[in-house]
Amino acid sequence: MELTRQTPRAEIAGRGVLQVNLNWSVTAEADLDLGCMVLTHDGMGVAVQPLGAEFGDLDGWPHVSLDQDDRTGETSDGETLRISLENRHLFTKLLVYVYIYEGAADFRTLGGVVTIGAPSGTWRIHLDDSPAGATSCAIALLTPGRDTLDLRREVRWFTADQRMSNQQLIDQAYGFGFEWVPGVKPLL
Repeated sequence: MELTRQTPRAEIAGRGVLQVNLNWSVTAEADLDLGCMVLTHDGMGVAVQPLGAEFGDLDGWPHVSLDQDDRTGETSDGETLRISLENRHLFTKLLVYVYIYEGAADFRTLGGVVTIGAPSGTWRIHLDDSPAGATSCAIALLTPGRDTLDLRREVRWFTADQRMSNQQLIDQAYGFGFEWVPGVKPLL
C-alpha cells in the first residue's frame, strides 16, 4: 500500500520486527543516510544513524537498530532500520528520517523510496516531491497506540545551513530536544 498525502496513516499490529528500508538510484552517486530519532517513556533518547556510528541495538535499549551504511546506493538492500514491535510500549515516539551526507545538492534526482514492512502489512513512501536544495526529509512518525504502532507519513523537507544541521532542524520541528555535536563517519 502506498502512503500518500491523501492516505497518510496506517496501524501496525502484531508482534515481531518492523523494518524500514531506504533505497535510491545508483546513478545518483550520492551517500544518503537513514536514521531514526527515538524517545522512550523514561525520558531517554537517541538518534540511530550512520553518522557517529550510532547503529543502535534491536535486542536491548533503544530496541531500534540500523543494519549498515550504504555509501553509494549500490547495495541492493539499501539501508534498513529494524524496530522491535515487542517493545513498542516503551516508545513515546520514533521519527524516521533521511539526509544527504554527500554527493548530491538535493533529493530531486535521487529516486528515494522507503518501504515499511511488518507482520501486518507493507507500505511504501516515495521521496519524489523534494524542493530544490532540500538536504533532509522527515519521512514517517511512529507513535504507540493501544495495541498498535501508529504510522503517519510526514515527508517534510529541510535544508541544512551553517547554523543548524539536518538533524537539528528535524529535531527542532518534532520536539525531541536532543543535544547535537558535529560527527563524522568512520573510514571504510
